[in-house]
Amino acid sequence: MLLTLTLVLVVSVAVLAMLFLEDQPAIAFGGPPVPEDVVETRAFVRGVRAAIQPDQPVPEPFSTTETQLNSVIRLGARFVPGFRGRVAVRDGEIDGTASVPLSFAGRTKWLNLLATAPEFDDRLTLSAVQIGRHAVSPDLALEAGRIGANLIVGDGFGDSVLDAATAMQIRGDVVSFDLELNEMGQNGVMRGLFGTMRGSDLPGAEDVDRYYLSLLAAMDQGELPSEGSYLPYLVFTLEAALEGSRTEGLQNAYTSAILALTRVCGARDFTLIVGGLVGDAPVADKPEQDCSALTLNGRIDSRRHFTTAAALQAASNRGFAVSVGEFKELYDTLKSGGFDFTDLAANNSGIRMSNTLMAAPAEDWPDLIARIEGENDVIVPFGGIPEIMSGDEFEQTYGDVESPDYLAMLDRIEARIDGLALHR
Repeated sequence: MLLTLTLVLVVSVAVLAMLFLEDQPAIAFGGPPVPEDVVETRAFVRGVRAAIQPDQPVPEPFSTTETQLNSVIRLGARFVPGFRGRVAVRDGEIDGTASVPLSFAGRTKWLNLLATAPEFDDRLTLSAVQIGRHAVSPDLALEAGRIGANLIVGDGFGDSVLDAATAMQIRGDVVSFDLELNEMGQNGVMRGLFGTMRGSDLPGAEDVDRYYLSLLAAMDQGELPSEGSYLPYLVFTLEAALEGSRTEGLQNAYTSAILALTRVCGARDFTLIVGGLVGDAPVADKPEQDCSALTLNGRIDSRRHFTTAAALQAASNRGFAVSVGEFKELYDTLKSGGFDFTDLAANNSGIRMSNTLMAAPAEDWPDLIARIEGENDVIVPFGGIPEIMSGDEFEQTYGDVESPDYLAMLDRIEARIDGLALHR
């Protein structure tokens, strides 16, 4: 019986591959993301976040453009190696094309998808779907996507995504959506998605709040400095996570604690990335001190990079966190006129810290924390690492973020991180 089922499965996969897989992608490789893609993606995320705020008296439509959507796709393609996609906006509908590489019988085959979504009022519909050279029922494809998302992500994720947009209108190349707050703003879709990427559900906002309020109390009571090195904040947070792990488990405690620390001392846009994951505990009075003057490796921006990257790593997987670091640098080449490998070194040091601590059992934590006697036990010194350079200089020297020279510099940074006391 088992042999028969296995044979049926193998034959079915082979038949499906013959029907739907193709030798070539439907979309030519468009190159790595550029700084403009990061700017457009940030604007896209900000627009969605603004449209789904639950305290709005009257929800506002979210508008985007063909250019912006394609930037989001180019950036997101870094999370799925080899993925290619694009959208085209025309009168009354959006055409989306995707090419996904798959390994089959020792060769790379391509799953080419084409879908057309017309304007709608009430619920997303598709007017045409094609897989490879074969047309597929749009309703069947949409239902299969919904069920697949529910199974892969859980918590009715597919249902929530389909219900999130209640209307779509197209004017020229501008696409406007009415977004359903109950689905996107309050049901934890993003928390579930981040949890799936990490492999388990993320802690709730109330878990983060406990560590956040503990940090604020220590700051107000003078237990943590208001200037100088940021290191005492990091050690305080790790010790609090170790204590909390006794009741909530190490993974949950560390993730909650590092998210709370990032809310206090991380990048200003951190809440834009992860939303309610950072907690929402009310604070009666503004703390008398903050992290604004604290430094890591003598720099304020290094403290922000290191902390935020560590939190993103705890909330995601390595591929996602590293990509965020690279995209931040791409954005900086356009926004502030330069690319800085030292910022990337700070990002990757924070990422590696989360990797090391989350992989270690609780009984190893006291020794790991004891190794952190100075800043360069957790973050690489910046000597010899290229600092800020213009976008033109970066392109002339390194080409892009896929080039051998760029990847070689990343390898040098990673080798330095290997030698830090925390990781030896």
